[in-house]
Amino acid sequence: MVRLVVEVLVTNKQGHWALGFRSQIHCKRIFEAMEGLRQLEALCERLYNSQDSVERAHAENTLKCFSVNIEYISQCQYILDNAVTPYALMLASSSLLKQVTDHSLALQLRLDIRSYLINYLATRGPELQPFVTASLIQLLCRLTKFGWFDDDRFREVVKESMNFLNQATSDHYAIGLKILSQLVSEMNQPNPGLPSTHHRRVACSFRDQSLFQIFQISLTSLRQLETNVASRLQELALSLSLKCLSFDFVGTSIDESSEEFGTVQIPSAWRSVLEDPSTLQVFFDYYAITKAPLSKEVSICNFLFELIVDDFCDWKFCIG
Repeated sequence: MVRLVVEVLVTNKQGHWALGFRSQIHCKRIFEAMEGLRQLEALCERLYNSQDSVERAHAENTLKCFSVNIEYISQCQYILDNAVTPYALMLASSSLLKQVTDHSLALQLRLDIRSYLINYLATRGPELQPFVTASLIQLLCRLTKFGWFDDDRFREVVKESMNFLNQATSDHYAIGLKILSQLVSEMNQPNPGLPSTHHRRVACSFRDQSLFQIFQISLTSLRQLETNVASRLQELALSLSLKCLSFDFVGTSIDESSEEFGTVQIPSAWRSVLEDPSTLQVFFDYYAITKAPLSKEVSICNFLFELIVDDFCDWKFCIG
């Protein structure tokens, strides 16, 4: 059993109680010793890799506290800062995701976690296992969606993703595209713990304020990467374009018996870009130079464009 010794409730300068993250007082003792962290890493290894169902169940039951008890949030940060194995990092990230989803955490704490994640991905992101990076990005995007109307800083994620794209390394570029792609996915689907009406308010606000900019970023990336031999980045840029084009712009289920079935509803602000022949040409160019499975995504993008540009007279610019 991992022995955890921690004081997580501290008083900030305003006298309010808050859970300790970057801007609050650090926990006096998070683990009794580094040996405690090594024991935890061993448990995480068994949780994710053991073929013994009894052993996995024991590990899951032992580690469950990290995802259900808010007093363990600071220890998740400690794990992210000090753990060596990717499975321990995965535990911390997935536990924080569940905490953010299931509990109404203080605004300042959520902002602190958000800032921590941005810095963490920038400094350590390129060296992490892909599944850890994906989990951390999902956590960042979940924080963004749940806090969209709580503080304007949550809406700066697109600008911060651009900072990754402007880095010299392909690893940072990939992280930037992954953040934007996961953000579009997160905004486009309902979440447990978030009322459907609030989900639509956030999704519509995101659609009006950020989605078009993200689509333009995807097109710019595709043009920049067309001669790039790193197909991984091309795939990420194509996936981002596809998610933007597939966004549920109106937020209603399509009735196949209605006259609107088969019509792509798009915001009027997109019209100039979608009417530009060079936009569709980007996808035709990629179709010519790519192979399966990448060519499949290009085909889907082309199909969506055909729905839009098949007959300009019938375009439905119904939003905005």
